[in-house]
Amino acid sequence: DDLLDVSRITQGRAELQLDTVDMAQAITQAIETVEPLLANKNQTLVVNSTYQLPIRVEGDMTRLVQCLVNILTNALKYTPEGGQIVVSAHAERGFAVVDVSDDGAGIPRDLLPHVFELFVQGKRALDRSLGGLGIGLSIVKGLVEMHGGTVTAASEGHGHGATFTVRLPQHIPDAERRPLVGNGRAANQLD
Repeated sequence: DDLLDVSRITQGRAELQLDTVDMAQAITQAIETVEPLLANKNQTLVVNSTYQLPIRVEGDMTRLVQCLVNILTNALKYTPEGGQIVVSAHAERGFAVVDVSDDGAGIPRDLLPHVFELFVQGKRALDRSLGGLGIGLSIVKGLVEMHGGTVTAASEGHGHGATFTVRLPQHIPDAERRPLVGNGRAANQLD
């Protein structure tokens, strides 16, 4: 399925079923999907949210959950038994932001610029003991960009864990916008 997704995304044939998506629901579904893997490695998953109201985006729930599952699965693979993964969500300047951080193997500096490229994996995975083909993060990048967003990876290097950040344009219902008058024109601005 992932290979078909990559093909559709790279050829511009992937379609999104757009609706208003509550990111808390997407995160919950993604966590439920990876829970069996989490239990197998005795890892701890912590969810932090610094935003009181729902964080909504205009997106495809299935595809957004797929992105989060791929990022979480990656974190689970590279975090040792007993390790910790933290999922954080907040709103920032009109964007819904989701961070997935782990205290795992980290990403070597030379690999960091290439983690979203097709078939790229860390050296530890060369023996395939961690499974995967090196396409999950490429799918994430393609799908997030189709939603008008960005995904980035950060790591201080080997042994220092990694953080993946997804930024998606926030959906603000018209009722939550307030009109602004300036220079003789009306504009919409968030509170």
